[in-house]
Amino acid sequence: MLSNDRRAQILRELKRHGSFNVTEFAARVGISGMTIRRDLESLEGQGALQRVHGGAIPVPASQRPDVIGQGRQAGSMQVPAVQRVRMPVRTIGMVMPSASYYFPSVIRGAEEAARDLGARIVLAVSNYSQAEEERQIQRLLANGVDGLIVTPSRESLSGTRTLELLAAAEIPIVIAERPIDDVLDEVQLESVRSDHSRGAEIAVNHLLDLGHTKIGLCVRETSPTTTRVRIGYRQALDRAGVSRTESMEQFMTLEQEAPGGLHAYFEDRVDWVVSSGFTALLVLNDEDALALVDSCQARGLSVPGDIAIVAYDDEVASMGAVPLTAVSPPKHDVGYQALQMCLSRIESAPAKAPAMKQVTLSPRLVVRESSAPLG
Repeated sequence: MLSNDRRAQILRELKRHGSFNVTEFAARVGISGMTIRRDLESLEGQGALQRVHGGAIPVPASQRPDVIGQGRQAGSMQVPAVQRVRMPVRTIGMVMPSASYYFPSVIRGAEEAARDLGARIVLAVSNYSQAEEERQIQRLLANGVDGLIVTPSRESLSGTRTLELLAAAEIPIVIAERPIDDVLDEVQLESVRSDHSRGAEIAVNHLLDLGHTKIGLCVRETSPTTTRVRIGYRQALDRAGVSRTESMEQFMTLEQEAPGGLHAYFEDRVDWVVSSGFTALLVLNDEDALALVDSCQARGLSVPGDIAIVAYDDEVASMGAVPLTAVSPPKHDVGYQALQMCLSRIESAPAKAPAMKQVTLSPRLVVRESSAPLG
């Protein structure tokens, strides 16, 4: 490790933890304590830190001028002016499918972690376009980012050009909100994501506890979250011993150009609810759940009296005429931990690098007015 890189890492450690321990740092990066102590001596001479026994602490505020004059006299010797060192900032590229629904919370979590840990984020949005996703990744790599956080537009990276680009990149990469089990043999990746299967189980278990057994599932056909939500929905019913059929699951395509537009589309979904005899629904996502509530009420069905509804995402669920009970994935925590994980990998010495991680975080259920006991 070059001396400038080593000293920059020392300063980041100091900013992050509020103190610096020579022995711990030397063991982690595989460099002698004597070398680290020389770095501390040099940094103290630049006014960047204050050495103490065993390490260093930040320079007290009262001693932190940006530039100390033109120098000062110390007896007959002129001491040169000291400039405060600016700590080099790690730059993390972040490629998200959207900045308008679900992912703003992920972005804010990463942004907060960057502030806490002294890093910088460069954000790019793919708008669920694979071509744009590839272009943005190439642009960030060309600009020399230190690491990448990527949420692919598709559910799986397998067989995609995006995977090829990430495999060729020589920087740490964290995949957010997508599983990576099927590509681990092809590229070194870490991941942090919400456990959407568990989220769906939590929702169905809530409805079962309220006495509902005829529980339908409405999901967006194109949503990358759909597969995991379906798995959780089925597992919860199977574990409860509740029989189910494929007809209990409805895929929504939302063809706005169809005759009658969205209103007619959701009217058809209400027909399915009534004919199936459902008393409860799990709906992915919030926007569709709100539209479905409106169509149910227009048909004279009471929510939650005739049909209990749980939304999935909790972006706008609280804002309906009937505030919706919703599964709330830990979006902010996903962003925070993704940034933290990426930065930790960047700063690890290759010989001391920790094991690659896959982290899943459990959603929580926010109970509001749209779910109630049966009957």
